[in-house]
Amino acid sequence: MQGFQVSAEATSCAGHSTGESPRWFPELLAQRARTDTDRLVYRFFQGSMPPRTLTFGELWRDAASLAHELVDRGWAGERALLVCNSEHHFVVAFHACLLAGVIVVPTAPPRRQTLHQRFQLLADDSGAVAILCDYDDAAQTASRAERRPLAVLDLRTMQPAAGAAAAFRPVPRNGSDLAFLQYTSGSTGEPKGVAISHANLIANSERIRQAMALTPSSSVLIGLPLFHDMGLVGGVLQAVYVGFSCGFMSPAELVQHPKRWLQLVSTFRITTIGGPNFIYELAASVIRDEDLQGLDLSSCQVAFCGAEPIRASTMSRFMRRFAPAGFEPAAFFPCYGMAEATLFIAGGPAGRHPDVVRRDRSEVVCCGEPASGHRVRIVDPRTRRALAEGEVGEIWVHGDSVAQGYWGRTAATEETFRARVLDDTSHDDGLAYLRTGDLGWLQDGRLYVSGRLKDIIIVNGRKYAPHDLEEAVEQACAGVRSGGVIAFGVQSTEAPDRLVVVVELERQALRQTSEWGRLASSIRSAVHAAQGLTVADVVFLKPGGLPRTSSGKIRRSQCRDDYLAGRFEAPPLTA
Repeated sequence: MQGFQVSAEATSCAGHSTGESPRWFPELLAQRARTDTDRLVYRFFQGSMPPRTLTFGELWRDAASLAHELVDRGWAGERALLVCNSEHHFVVAFHACLLAGVIVVPTAPPRRQTLHQRFQLLADDSGAVAILCDYDDAAQTASRAERRPLAVLDLRTMQPAAGAAAAFRPVPRNGSDLAFLQYTSGSTGEPKGVAISHANLIANSERIRQAMALTPSSSVLIGLPLFHDMGLVGGVLQAVYVGFSCGFMSPAELVQHPKRWLQLVSTFRITTIGGPNFIYELAASVIRDEDLQGLDLSSCQVAFCGAEPIRASTMSRFMRRFAPAGFEPAAFFPCYGMAEATLFIAGGPAGRHPDVVRRDRSEVVCCGEPASGHRVRIVDPRTRRALAEGEVGEIWVHGDSVAQGYWGRTAATEETFRARVLDDTSHDDGLAYLRTGDLGWLQDGRLYVSGRLKDIIIVNGRKYAPHDLEEAVEQACAGVRSGGVIAFGVQSTEAPDRLVVVVELERQALRQTSEWGRLASSIRSAVHAAQGLTVADVVFLKPGGLPRTSSGKIRRSQCRDDYLAGRFEAPPLTA
């Protein structure tokens, strides 16, 4: 960018000199815009077209210009919903909000009725004053907020003003001030706004950098929703923190064209990719032998996997499938994290071949070492007493990445973020811990995650992880949609400890009604063979019949409620 400069005042915002390490992202972005003006930070891929790009200088110009507008509108210190179809609009607006001191509330565009409901919940719960967006019916969306009318700022109408950007000085903030509200997916209940501070973001970004061995020469490709923590903290912010280039591919395009995802890795020599288990399962399942021709994945040093249960079978299939294309097994990087800890809790170190152990008839993938400077304890969730190495209990976390709590929910914050180990002999001195709600154990300083506490199925006094049963059904039963299986237990005085399996059928299986009886028998056989359990009921649904969150996760508690209330819509009996 010829002729563009960032004022020296901008790089010493919040009272920090330019010689100190940046303590928040606005200061860091200002410094990079001055010292690495022409260095590429973002690529935006769309189909076969050349990617749109942003340098650090261009990012500052666009974000600071928008931030100037936000400050002029009096929104500093307020909450604003960020709802974008375009990844480009999203990243510019997110940085602009940080610069302007606006507390961002990122969420998905409300295309379906469930997302409209989520939007209304987030708008009312956060007390947002505005919506920053890039789609046509935003005014109608904004009118759904019940507490107060929302102002609408259409990002498509904003034109960068280099003069305003050059003179802009970020609104001063402290490390403890809120940067954004990351609302939970709601897979196990109502979404809650996790209050992430500027200090949380810097701390977690450093943990990710260390664990994944990221450097300014790294090249990252993200095919995840940017309104969720993995795409946002692990991609959008990590690129600015470390100084590498990050490419974005829309999640819809990745799901429709997984081959294109890996072709980008090959063409642009990407070093780091990542996503949930289902992305790796999809790629290993649908990419054909002929698609491997000319594909070179040898540049990939980290393929992180998290956000949902990591299946050993998926990891193994992905490694075998793409070994001929140069993918190294040691690049696979199982990790563990959650919004309540900003993002990253455990994983790595990079370059270490992932481990799998068999326990209680289940294969459990090791999620690596806890983040540096953080303490992970395994605690009995009932007695709140620490458990010995190798014992399974609830995972508790303490560290500077742990968020401040849930927005506006004092009781829930106290219960989840202020837990203390009872009768502890490890000299914790009464440290407050985050209760993750996940089960696992520590062995030789490494974390194994075995299930979700609320999701555990209890049959005849024994505990079972639902994802083990769901994986058994998917692998053994043709006609069942991948990622479209849920198992849960129901209890009543008439019929205690009943196991129910609900599945979405593939289109072809949906039409073959005469085969449904055989398929139900196959599902029962698969579960019995895997875990020795008897399935009391099998329910078939059409594709998309399971309730899901904005990130695509199945809403488990709602599934159980819908089943008990008889609300599941049966598929048609004829083609």
